[in-house]
Amino acid sequence: MPIPGCQLSVWVDAPSGIIRVAGRAAAEGAQDFKLLVQKLLEQGVSKICLDLSSCLLMDSTFSGVLASLAGSPDSPASPRRHFVLVGANARVLDLLDNLGVLPLVTVLTATDAATDVDPGAVTPVPVGGHSKDTMAKCCLDAHRLLMCLKPENAAKFKTVTEVLEQQLQAAH
Repeated sequence: MPIPGCQLSVWVDAPSGIIRVAGRAAAEGAQDFKLLVQKLLEQGVSKICLDLSSCLLMDSTFSGVLASLAGSPDSPASPRRHFVLVGANARVLDLLDNLGVLPLVTVLTATDAATDVDPGAVTPVPVGGHSKDTMAKCCLDAHRLLMCLKPENAAKFKTVTEVLEQQLQAAH
């Protein structure tokens, strides 16, 4: 049975917001996730909970975008934002740990935090429809950040970043 694509929905009760990520948190939804978080921050949401209880897997692009939004603990120029992950499965947590993203977030089990909200107050977020260049730039930025975050990631993502750089250069 195929894994459904990325589905995003949001519930806001400022200064808090819950973003539900369902299906496959992958490159296709990473740009929309980034734009959603930026919009929430502009609206004064300062505490963001990611409900990952229906997220079956996460790829490196989505992980890199999450890391970029959470901020680096080593860079004073990059403000830390508080992200709480709730209900993430072992596969997602293992990926975030291996890529060095886990220290940037707080992880709770579904029983540790209440993420039940009135279904009528949840707003679905459209995913997709970005240009090929926008997607390539999002993927490249995410992988470059992961390469900086943990030295072992440089070898993992060297080829993908080179391909993305070439793709973007060819487009311009």
